Amino acid sequence: HLPSSNMSEYANKKTRGAFIAAVFAMQGFGILAGGIFAIICSAAFNANFDAPTYKVNALASTVPQADYLWRIIVMVGAIPAAMTYYWRMKMPETARGL
Repeated sequence: HLPSSNMSEYANKKTRGAFIAAVFAMQGFGILAGGIFAIICSAAFNANFDAPTYKVNALASTVPQADYLWRIIVMVGAIPAAMTYYWRMKMPETARGL
């Protein structure tokens, strides 16, 4: 796991364990935040674009705008990864990493 190995390189011995634990704890918060964001976006699309149930009309039960929903969720989810990549490329390499 790359973030925890980076944290173990940069943290001092006194705080290393707490920082590595925080890295793994943030994964849970990210998963929770992603799920909440997906539910909010889905509810917004559901409120704005009415569709019949699948039993009533299987073909019309998925509105064409629903294609944008997953694209929005994936794009927003890629933002933290892109920011992390950018900041990691700006960090100096440690002597242990060379």
